[in-house]
Amino acid sequence: MAFASSSAPPKDRYVRLKSEDLASPLIPSEMPYGTETVRWPNGQVTVLPTVMRDGRNVLERDAKRVRQMAALPISSETSSRIDHIHATGLQDRDLRDQVAATLRNGRCAVVYKAMEPGPEKITLQYLHDQFGISDRLCSLHDMARRAEDWTHPHKDGTIGRLLDGVGYPDEQLCALDIPLPAFTVPSPFQTLDHAAVYAWGETTHEYSLEDTRPHPDAFLNRSWGLLHQAGIYSAPHHDSNGLITFVKIVSGMKMWGIYDLEDTSVSRDEAADIFYGLCDIDTDLSQVPRGLVAEVAVLHAGDMLFMPPGKFHEVYTPLVTFAIGGHFLSYHTMHLSEWSCYLDQLHGSLFTNQEQQDTLLVLRRMVVAIPRLSHCKLYHRAVVALCTMVLNPSQYISQRASESEDMLHRSGKGGKKMKSRKAVKTTSSKNNLDSKRCIDMADEIANCVLKALKLDNPRAASVLDDQPYDEVGDEVELGEELAEFQVY
Repeated sequence: MAFASSSAPPKDRYVRLKSEDLASPLIPSEMPYGTETVRWPNGQVTVLPTVMRDGRNVLERDAKRVRQMAALPISSETSSRIDHIHATGLQDRDLRDQVAATLRNGRCAVVYKAMEPGPEKITLQYLHDQFGISDRLCSLHDMARRAEDWTHPHKDGTIGRLLDGVGYPDEQLCALDIPLPAFTVPSPFQTLDHAAVYAWGETTHEYSLEDTRPHPDAFLNRSWGLLHQAGIYSAPHHDSNGLITFVKIVSGMKMWGIYDLEDTSVSRDEAADIFYGLCDIDTDLSQVPRGLVAEVAVLHAGDMLFMPPGKFHEVYTPLVTFAIGGHFLSYHTMHLSEWSCYLDQLHGSLFTNQEQQDTLLVLRRMVVAIPRLSHCKLYHRAVVALCTMVLNPSQYISQRASESEDMLHRSGKGGKKMKSRKAVKTTSSKNNLDSKRCIDMADEIANCVLKALKLDNPRAASVLDDQPYDEVGDEVELGEELAEFQVY
């Protein structure tokens, strides 16, 4: 099998990684004297976030959140919200299909031993040899700064400085978005990325990029590295722009607190209010907020996590950890992408931690590719969601988008076409241009899809509003209805 490790690492290593006491070896070499610890339901003891200033832990807010997170149950194989998949012994296609089905139904997937772990100690030489990461200048998140000002935790630094800082107990640093443009969704999961396989692979010959100026995010920000010192906490959020997220742990470990609606049929406004309470940094999480259920997924080196769009989560990194991850889009999770973008339109500045550019451009090309999907299944609510987002883009502008943005883009509203202008500015960036021909074709195909499903705009909205947000719907066949668009 291409993805699972062919030879298991030494057993004593897994014993160390999963031992009960993960805290003592870090004090005082990586964490300062006075660092408190917490015991998790699986018996593991970890450090709490700590940076001491004048005898006081300036990260006490983070430490309190981790204590509350440690009170949540550890996800097990009996979970109905997180699928636990063991890669060893599975064929590539079976492994890929299991992950696809899990995401389609709005659940997270944890894949154990999905890859061979990296070394216990991460070095700059290893990062360069394996991932092309040099001692580059990057934006570091300083946890002490974040404690002072939640919105401005950044400072310039280098990867080498971050690694050297592991031995400085009086600081906590991490790098959250080390660009890895040469890496994409790892084998054997590459074909789950329908944006790459279909949106670009199926459309660029007929709709070239000559009249399109996509944002670099569309190609360069699909994969990134995460490098954390020990004891770093990330507050509840979901990843923006309706994207699926994957993370694989190269070295160290991470703990994800995964939050789900207790009742997935609540109205969108009710759901937004529930998640608003979760993401408010002043919320007391000593009890899981009303309307939510939560559990903790624990991943070690070699394990991998897939999260569907709109999945709210918090993350704790108790050990020095390097991970790589990325985002992608799927036809099968468009109902969740639409839900995610709707929530961001209401409270994006609170719900998300980073904005990706040009998602609308990619969604249009996914619609343009629909008539040519001879082997990719489509599902009722998911395809309705995709067409709705393309036809009504103004309804999905994230709150994070600048209010000074030029709102010239009007194409697609209700399926109406632009009367002039060869290229149209998108709502995501003043400088990014979309091919008018591609816009018009996406609108035409989207309207044709909804007509084939016997839906007008109000009925399409009802399909999305009046059913549980994670309901994907039945499989649909659109071949004959879209025959006119299949002529080359």
